[in-house]
Amino acid sequence: MGALHRPIETRASARLASARLLCVALATIVACTAEPNALPTTPATPTAGLDTSWAARLQRTLDSAVRTAPVRGVSAAVILGNGTEWGGTAGLSEPGTAMAPAMRLGIGSISKNILSALLVRQAERGLLSLDDPLSRWLPPIAQVDPTITVRQLLNHTSGVFDITDAPGYRDSILANVAARWTPQRTLSLLRAPLFPRGTGWSYSNSNYILAGLVAEAVMRRAVHEGVRAELMGPLDLPSLFLDQAEAPTGPLASGWLGGTLNVMPTRTSTYSAAWTAGSYFATASDLARWWQALLTGRVVNATSLAQMMTTAGPRGYGLGMSRQQLAGRTIWSHTGEILGFSSIGLHDPEKRVTVVVLVNENPAPVVGIASALLTILTGVR
Repeated sequence: MGALHRPIETRASARLASARLLCVALATIVACTAEPNALPTTPATPTAGLDTSWAARLQRTLDSAVRTAPVRGVSAAVILGNGTEWGGTAGLSEPGTAMAPAMRLGIGSISKNILSALLVRQAERGLLSLDDPLSRWLPPIAQVDPTITVRQLLNHTSGVFDITDAPGYRDSILANVAARWTPQRTLSLLRAPLFPRGTGWSYSNSNYILAGLVAEAVMRRAVHEGVRAELMGPLDLPSLFLDQAEAPTGPLASGWLGGTLNVMPTRTSTYSAAWTAGSYFATASDLARWWQALLTGRVVNATSLAQMMTTAGPRGYGLGMSRQQLAGRTIWSHTGEILGFSSIGLHDPEKRVTVVVLVNENPAPVVGIASALLTILTGVR
């Protein structure tokens, strides 16, 4: 989600199609020797169990993306089914500063995946049902049908209008970039529903603002506190934090719009408005560990994971993730796009391979980069 851009998910088909073209270019360049004057790269993390030739190909893919896409900077991480991890970076955070593995980047709408898992965990504990109506947890909200269920929010079948389409949304965000938006203020921009609940499908950031409020009502504490206590803490993933709701947990990469504007000094209004729909930051390595843990059954039980993987609508969207075809593989993924950053997290369940790509620029061809990495990894045993 972002003030200036629609989420990538609303353009998923176009992104996946264009990824094939980028993969051809990347594959050609990856096969070549790196140029002597390549942009700065950071040595990859240890690759015990991963042949060094594979690691070198992965790194060349990132270097090629910076040179040819082009993107300002990229941080990526992969995890194989045997637990082997690889991470690499290329390019710049800002002029004179190389991208580094410890830098946190905005993950945009991948935040929805985290919130979905949090609510599913509450359902496992018997604190709510995913089929509870909103009226059980929230007071009346204008333009929101109180009989919409939590599940319908998470799989985008609620019919709730997407506030990023509201007339004046962009202007309101930019009118005072230092303003800190509340969820209630964001939802005040809602318009009439798109369709009666359960009768259609439409991606809507508003769903995950509402779902964030439900999570707080259920847990009786701030949503980011619940995420840290119940998800990221037990998994030892300290880098993730909800921007504008909690302090950064470490160094941040600078985010760029159109390759020229550093958005970090003026992001407050955009990121506070996005809230649980899109404002998490993370390192690539921690986000990859999150995806691997979730999709291999370490976060929710098998029954709950099956519910998260039950899809609705034409784009195969489950609860906070979607089923897609990429590089000839069936994957579960979510993309993200917010002011200054682009991202993708994906998991190939057959190979048990996870790939995360974070770029400090918006827009950026993250799907194509991830596809090139996944293509390389299909040959790793």
